[in-house]
Amino acid sequence: MGKGLLRILPFILFFGAAMLFSLYLFNVVVEETAYFSLLVGDRPISETDDSNGSDFVPGEATDVLPSIAYGTQFARLNVTWDGGGWDITNIPVYLGNDKSILKKAAGMSFSGGFPGQGQRVIISSHVTREFAQLEDTPIGAVVTIETLYGPYQYRVVDKRSFDGTDRELITPTLQYGDQLVLYTCYPRDNGGRRRTERCALICEKISGLEVQS
Repeated sequence: MGKGLLRILPFILFFGAAMLFSLYLFNVVVEETAYFSLLVGDRPISETDDSNGSDFVPGEATDVLPSIAYGTQFARLNVTWDGGGWDITNIPVYLGNDKSILKKAAGMSFSGGFPGQGQRVIISSHVTREFAQLEDTPIGAVVTIETLYGPYQYRVVDKRSFDGTDRELITPTLQYGDQLVLYTCYPRDNGGRRRTERCALICEKISGLEVQS
């Protein structure tokens, strides 16, 4: 019995390692491609979706930040400019940006601030889905975020691409005040290769109440 187990042990270890490597390739490489989104039935990157967040009801403007649980949709987002805007509209924004949340829609970094708190607000989503047009957005575009505690508007003042290992721009900080950063993988059209860069819109607040937590 013991000798038989020793004989098959290398095969078990090899099979286990192969499975782990396959999962790694799927999670890190395959899921990041535009082709995977089409295969699993995600909406095409040019499709208009006015049904996003249809069950979400924005709240009246207030200066008191309500209690919001991790993983809860607390806002919806739209990006517009003179003569245009994103095809995908009313994008749900959830508190948190882990993998399970980003499979649903956009996620806001839990370590950052909420709109109105005077901190950097950091929101991300997939380039093959909700943030497909982020890299095409012009300076001057208006980002509207309707939250549970009122509406906020930001204006895009800068657009940058950066290495995915560089966390400076997407790290919460009080240095820049009530600033919004939207970011996603870059470039959108990557020929099926893994995306190692990111694209970000840097936005300044133009309206919305300050809130107390």
